[in-house]
Amino acid sequence: MSAPAHRIAIDFFADVSCPWCYVGWEALKRAAEARPGLSVSLAWRNFLLNPDMPREGYDARDYFQKKFDPERLKATHAALMAAADAAGVPLNLDKRTRIPNTIDAHRVIHWAAGQGLAEAAIDGIFAAHWVEGRDIGDAGVLVDVAREIDLDPELVGRLLSGDADRDAILALHAKAVQFGVSGVPVTILNGAALVMGAETPEKYGRALDAAAGAH
Repeated sequence: MSAPAHRIAIDFFADVSCPWCYVGWEALKRAAEARPGLSVSLAWRNFLLNPDMPREGYDARDYFQKKFDPERLKATHAALMAAADAAGVPLNLDKRTRIPNTIDAHRVIHWAAGQGLAEAAIDGIFAAHWVEGRDIGDAGVLVDVAREIDLDPELVGRLLSGDADRDAILALHAKAVQFGVSGVPVTILNGAALVMGAETPEKYGRALDAAAGAH
């Protein structure tokens, strides 16, 4: 009889418009997959980097020109690409043309979770934005993602045309802020161990091993 798996509950606070969250999410999954002896429960906790973002979002070029010094932006992009390479994930920063309002994307993830499809929705939305450069604030893009993961696209389209669960997403964001989250990604293992920011699969792996050893 095989030994029982160590159980680790992970809370991952993130926003789909955050490239560090995308890199961290992929690296964390790779670390977990490399440890079949661990029973990992990975829960997405939504956070809004720009809770006051207009529903149509912003033009990416204008946004970055107004918010960041060019040299700082260049250095940040270089660091992101290095982190993506270390995690073995595709990242195309140049294709993104919009900074999206992500409430609708979080709504889709919320609905997908009810069908056991949360991880597929997260992966699909991240890929649409950070690999394909699509505007994940656009309902049509989100309906396409829903279709790709076998989440009823007609139902998702109808729900997106209204305000279903918008208040729930805002409340979950407020709860994260009250919990002390001010930037993402934040990873909490078994309600105790804390990893701030995006890490490599190796560093996430060490955190998982430490959490397993604590039991």
